[in-house]
Amino acid sequence: MGDLLRVILDAIQYIWPFRLVREWERANFYVCGRYWREVGPGVYPVVPWFMDVHAASVAPGIVSTHRQDITLADGTMLSFSASAWAQVTSMNLAVNRVDDYTQTVREIVEAVLADKFAAVDVERLATDKRARLLSDCRRWIQDECAPFGIEVSKLRLTSFVTRLRAHRLLIDQVQDYGTW
Repeated sequence: MGDLLRVILDAIQYIWPFRLVREWERANFYVCGRYWREVGPGVYPVVPWFMDVHAASVAPGIVSTHRQDITLADGTMLSFSASAWAQVTSMNLAVNRVDDYTQTVREIVEAVLADKFAAVDVERLATDKRARLLSDCRRWIQDECAPFGIEVSKLRLTSFVTRLRAHRLLIDQVQDYGTW
């Protein structure tokens, strides 16, 4: 009986002629499947099957990377993970220009950090010189995220271990596709 009630409520919600966009959300308004404009909080009338409003949160959120193990320029190992504050600045770009903007930001942060850390002089990874490197990395990440309507405001290392000895076992990494 509960499943039948859920189906009925979902059908009513689908054909309901209004869509609600909450205070912490922005939405894309679509007419006949095409992007029309971005809208803010409020109630918007829609004609079922011809119009739709797709809402998503634009509140800042943390994007965390998985642990990464890379080889530095001097041949030593580095293991690190990071977190970054990210926020959607353009719903149109975030939803219509990339498949999953949350996962995309995570992948960009991981790729840029791994690429830059592997190429940089090992002296620059020292504790007292790392702040400038992180500032540069945040700027590079922001440059890559900007075309998708995402702003990255802060970047921090949550784990950073140098000169590791690697003992490799067969491990299957788990992908986390959570939301912000």
